Amino acid sequence: MKTKRLLLFVFIALFGAVMASATVPVRKGWWKFDDPADLMKATIGNPLTPYGTGAHESLTGPVDGNLAISDAVGQALIMDHGIAANGGGANVNEYSFQIDFYVPGPIPSYVCFFQTGVMNDADGDLFIKANGTIGLGVLGWSTKTVAPDTWYRLIVSAKCGEYYRVYVNGELFLEKLGIAVDSRHSLQPQSYIFGDDDGEDPTIFCSELAVWNVPLTEEQALELGDATTVGFPERKGLWQFDDAADLTKATIGLPLELTGTQTAVAGPTDSNHATMVPLGSYLTMTHGIDPNLGGAFVNEWTLQVDFSIPKTETWYAFFQTGSINDDADLFVASSANSSGRAANAIGTAATGYSANTLLANTWYRLLVTVKNGEFFRVYIDGSLWLEGAIQPLEGRWALDPVLRIFQDNDGDDGDINCSELAMWNVALTAAQALELGNATNSSSGIGSVMVKNTAELGQNYPNPWTINTIFPYTIQEAGKVTFRVLDATGTQINVIEAGVKTPGSYQLELNSNQLGSGVYYLQMISNKQSTVKRMIVVK
Repeated sequence: MKTKRLLLFVFIALFGAVMASATVPVRKGWWKFDDPADLMKATIGNPLTPYGTGAHESLTGPVDGNLAISDAVGQALIMDHGIAANGGGANVNEYSFQIDFYVPGPIPSYVCFFQTGVMNDADGDLFIKANGTIGLGVLGWSTKTVAPDTWYRLIVSAKCGEYYRVYVNGELFLEKLGIAVDSRHSLQPQSYIFGDDDGEDPTIFCSELAVWNVPLTEEQALELGDATTVGFPERKGLWQFDDAADLTKATIGLPLELTGTQTAVAGPTDSNHATMVPLGSYLTMTHGIDPNLGGAFVNEWTLQVDFSIPKTETWYAFFQTGSINDDADLFVASSANSSGRAANAIGTAATGYSANTLLANTWYRLLVTVKNGEFFRVYIDGSLWLEGAIQPLEGRWALDPVLRIFQDNDGDDGDINCSELAMWNVALTAAQALELGNATNSSSGIGSVMVKNTAELGQNYPNPWTINTIFPYTIQEAGKVTFRVLDATGTQINVIEAGVKTPGSYQLELNSNQLGSGVYYLQMISNKQSTVKRMIVVK
C-alpha cells in the first residue's frame, strides 16, 4: 500500500457560502437542521431559538443528507429574521416564508405553521385543518389539500397592501387580496414558527426553513419545487472532449494537461465525442477542490469517467490520487486470481473488486464516490458495482490538488477511450448516481446529451410507509416500463416489469414484504429514460 506524503495547504474555509439560483432571490435567513448536534444553527442569518419544554429531536428528512427536526406540542422555533421594516409601514410588509413540512397522520383538528408576532400570546397566523386544507378564518381556506405522512414545501408570499399567497410544491393553494399594511399578516422583528397560544400546535416535522425580504413570484415558487427534490450538486470540473482541436479544454474548471499523446475518436453518440489515451500517456486534472472533512487533503469527492475499453483481459488504470507517479488507485483487472477477483472486474486489492465485469467496445459511466472514514463506492451506469473497504481519513484515497487520469507507474494503463470527465466536492448519493444515468444520456446538470423525458415518476404516498405505498407515474410515449427497488447504497432489491404502457397516467403499488425499516429508492426506466424517487419504510 502506498502512503500519502505530507503536504501543507493554506486555505480559507468559507462556511455557509450559498449560491442562489438564477431567478430566486438570495435568502435573508436559512435553516436546514442537518447538524443533530446543533439543530438551531443557521446556514444564513441568525440561529433559531427553541421555545417550550423538552428538546427538539433530530430525524430523517425527505432526501439523503437532508435531516429534519420534530417540533412537538407546546414547542416552537423563534426566528430572528433580521429583515428591516418595509412596504411603507412599521412592520415587515413584504416577505416570503419557506417551510418544508410533514404532519404525522392523522392530521389533528389544526396544525399551526407560524405566528407573525414576537410573543407566544396569540392565535397562529396560518394553519392546516384536519381535512388537509390550508388557511385561516380571515384569509379563507384552500380548495386543494395536503395529506398526512407526506413531505411538502410551503411558500408564503406576502405583499401587505396588495396580496397574500400560499403555494405548496409550486402550486397556488390560496390567494387573498387587499391585505392591509401593518396588519396581522405583516412580520414583527421575530416570528414564532409552529407556535400557537391554545394548543393548536401538535407535532410537525420540518426539514428546511427560509425567509426572504421580498414576495416571491409564482415562477419563483415553482422553481423552488418541493421538499423531496434538491438541486443536483454543482460540478467543480467538467471535461467533454467534443472539440477535436483542443482535447484538453474544460467546460467547467481548469484545462487538463496532457503528458504523451491523445487522439480524437468517436464517442457514445453522434453528438458526444471522445478521446483515446494510449498506454503510457495520461491527463493531469487540477480539480480545484479545497481540503475537506477536517483534513489536509480532499477526503470527500466524486469522480465521473465515461469510458470504453477496446479489449478485455487487459489492465486499465482509471486514476492516481497523488501527484507523484505511483501505483494507480482504481483498475480494470486483466485476469482472475486466487483471491476471487474476476477478469474485467473493477477495483483494487485494498478496496476489493466488483463481482460484475466489463465488456469490450461498450460505453460505461463510472462514478467513484468517496467519503473517507465512511465509505468507498463504485457505480456503473447508476448501479452499485462495488461497496469497497472503508478507507481511512487522509489515506491513499484522499486527493492531492491534482489527479492523474489513466496513469500507472508500471504499465497497467492500457489504451482507453473517454467521452466525459467530471468532479464533485461531495460524495454523490445512490439516487444521484441513478439520476446521472449512463454515458449516452446525461439527465442532470450539464451533460453531453440532453433527451426529453418521456416518462415521469411521482412521489409515493404515504411516505414514510409501513405496509403499502402508491407511486403515481405518467407515460408520454409508448414503451416498456421497468421498476427497480434499491437500498440506500444503490444495491438492487427487486425488479418489477410493468410491461408496455401507452401514453397516460398509472399507479404502481408496492408492499414492504421484502423490505426492512430504512431508506430505499424506486427507479422507473422507460424508453431509456430514468426517474428516481426516495422512500422511507418504517416498521
